[in-house]
Amino acid sequence: MRILQVEDDMATARSVETMLASKGHQCETTALGHDGVARAIGGGYDLILLDIMLPDIDGYEVLRRLAQANVKTPVVIQTGIITRDEASNGVSLGARYYLLKPFGNDELGECLAAALEDDGAVPVRAVGDELDRREGFRDAGQSRRSQPRMRTLKTAQIVYSNANCVADCTIVNTSDGGAALKLNDYFECPAKFLLKVHRGPTYRCEVCWQRGNKVGVRFVEP
Repeated sequence: MRILQVEDDMATARSVETMLASKGHQCETTALGHDGVARAIGGGYDLILLDIMLPDIDGYEVLRRLAQANVKTPVVIQTGIITRDEASNGVSLGARYYLLKPFGNDELGECLAAALEDDGAVPVRAVGDELDRREGFRDAGQSRRSQPRMRTLKTAQIVYSNANCVADCTIVNTSDGGAALKLNDYFECPAKFLLKVHRGPTYRCEVCWQRGNKVGVRFVEP
C-alpha cells in the first residue's frame, strides 16, 4: 500500500514511516499542507495520514482543497488532542478516522485497516486514547478529550524544579481542561510543572504526550 503522510513533526513522521515499513507499506512524507494537496491530487496513494497543525495551512484546509479537487483517497487524521467540534469538522470535510498520538504499531495497523474498509456508513472513530486501548473503538464525541479548544498563540513560561528552571513556550490551543504547547527550545518536558501565561493566569500541568517540541498537557488542581 502506498501512503502519503502530511506531518511536520519529524520524530512522529519517522516513527510512522518505520511502523509502516514493518508492515510492508510504502510511505512518502511532506511537512507542508500545500505540498500534501499537490501530491494527493497527483494520485497514486491508497491512503493519506494528515496532521492538523502544519506550518503553512492547517489540516482542515488540506481537507477542503482535496474535496474541491474531488480527491477520494481515504484520510486519517493523526493528532494529539481531539474534541467533539474538531471531529465534526473533520467528518464534514471528508476525514473518517482520527489516530490519537502517541500511538503504536498495532493501533496504526488497526486504524488503517478500518479506514480502508470503511464504507462511510459509520460515525468517525478515534483510535489511540487510553480508554480506546481498553474498550476498542469509541465515538470521538465521547472521548475524554471533550473540552472545546481555541487557537490562542499566547506566549508563556514553563516553570519546574522548584522554580529553578524556566523555559519559554507558545500556547497553541487551550481548553478548560488542558492545552497544546510548542516549546521554543526542545527539551524533555518534566511530568509536572507550572505554566505561567504572560499577562494571564498560572496553571498546574501534567504532561499527556510529547512529540519533539510539541507537548500536550492537562490542567490539575493544586
